[in-house]
Amino acid sequence: MKSYDWLLLDADNTLFDFDRCEGQALQLALAEHGVPFADDHHPTYNVINRQCWRDYEEKKITKEELRLRRFELFFNSIGVSLDPDQFGRNYLVHLSTAAFLLDGALETLGKLQANHQLALVTNGLKEVQRPRLEAGALNGFFDVIIVSDEIGYAKPHAPFFEYTFEQIGRPEKERVMIVGDNINADIKGGLDYGIDACWFNPGQQDKPHDIQPTYEIQNLSQLLSLL
Repeated sequence: MKSYDWLLLDADNTLFDFDRCEGQALQLALAEHGVPFADDHHPTYNVINRQCWRDYEEKKITKEELRLRRFELFFNSIGVSLDPDQFGRNYLVHLSTAAFLLDGALETLGKLQANHQLALVTNGLKEVQRPRLEAGALNGFFDVIIVSDEIGYAKPHAPFFEYTFEQIGRPEKERVMIVGDNINADIKGGLDYGIDACWFNPGQQDKPHDIQPTYEIQNLSQLLSLL
């Protein structure tokens, strides 16, 4: 196996149980606006939100459009009339305090930290990600934290990785690996930039024919055996 000096780790659905965080924030925000929470609300929003983030990553929409469009589409889908801007602000407040971690995340980070330098690389909004990292007690594990909203670039685009490499001292690319759940943003982005990529795929999703991760794992503890 190859040896790596730096590991770039994604946050949501790699370390954080983002689906759980998202569901809680959505339920609390809807309650604030007097909308009873239904079983299909979170699955509906989850699909819409993922597509909007993909559109943002592919530069089809701006960050400002992302903030509003996901809620406009969601409200239209469930048949309610709410102000997407105000609702979005309330939702982000709740999301910023939701810091549910995946099983084994802290233990794995502690073991990785003993032999590697770690950088957190996340596509997200700064007012959400920074408080969640603090609440989840993750800050101390990372030498560098990169939040797309703070730098104006998002994975999978090369400027995001260029900025990251500048912050970590421009190591040789063969000494760096990215670990993440998003096959496009994390895996394709890393491979296109010239670094190895480990796909965290707990749901065992089908792999696209045109993307070949360097490694694939189904739980975080498997990462330790790779390294």
